[in-house]
Amino acid sequence: MNYTEVNLDLQGTAQRIYYSLLYRSTFYKFLNESYIGTLRNTGVPMIEVLKSKNITANVRATKEIANRLNPALMEYESVKVDLTELPLDYSIRIPLLVAGSDITNTLEDAMEKKDQAVALAVDTYGFGVLADQVTEEAIWNPATQEEYVTTINGLRARLFNNNVFDDYRMGLSATEYANYVSAITSVLKYETMAGVEGVDRGTIAVAYGVGAFPINDEMLDGVKGYFYNPIAVVGDAFFDTFSQFNSPQGYPGYFVLEGNMMFGAKVIEPNAIIALKETISG
Repeated sequence: MNYTEVNLDLQGTAQRIYYSLLYRSTFYKFLNESYIGTLRNTGVPMIEVLKSKNITANVRATKEIANRLNPALMEYESVKVDLTELPLDYSIRIPLLVAGSDITNTLEDAMEKKDQAVALAVDTYGFGVLADQVTEEAIWNPATQEEYVTTINGLRARLFNNNVFDDYRMGLSATEYANYVSAITSVLKYETMAGVEGVDRGTIAVAYGVGAFPINDEMLDGVKGYFYNPIAVVGDAFFDTFSQFNSPQGYPGYFVLEGNMMFGAKVIEPNAIIALKETISG
């Protein structure tokens, strides 16, 4: 069979993979949006984050300005995230026997399956990063509807006290998330318009100023989830050397898509993320 009619737009293919990763990977929801959303396939595979350090207010003894104000000095530090920490082989070969005459749809199906595998690898790596770098913990074992609300408010207060003031989010294991939805729905549905709208639109936590989403239970090691602000984590994917072959040496009779992608992430604001555990030892 002649595969020469399959001329992939490799730039478009990489972009399609990237958007699929954004959609499928739970860990991507943790990332700071300021550093994602642009296809990274050129330049150095590195994110450099310029972080401003905390600044103090000048408190004067009187309201008069004697000479001039004393402007606070802004200080910065650089944090680099290596996007080659998780190298992923995005390569697919489709045999002649399977491809038949509908190579395009067969290739699309193969890429869909590959996207799932890539997202799973990113999540496994990403939640491992959180487990290694997040030190603050909170107990997550509410038993009643009221306890769910109290726990959420307590978590918000903890981040607020850490100078993290808004955009609170929570990722729970799939099982815990199902229990959470049931509990909060029962509280909100009959009490507030925000609750009614939240339940109807599937964003029940918004009524409490928290965006919540489920995480595959298998991705979490020893935690029920995380309560956080997106400023906490930076990371993204880097794409390189995408190519296609119609019968490459070593794989005669196959159509082959070869791709190389890499991923990296780092917790840069530990004060903005809390690990949720059923019990806290020590």
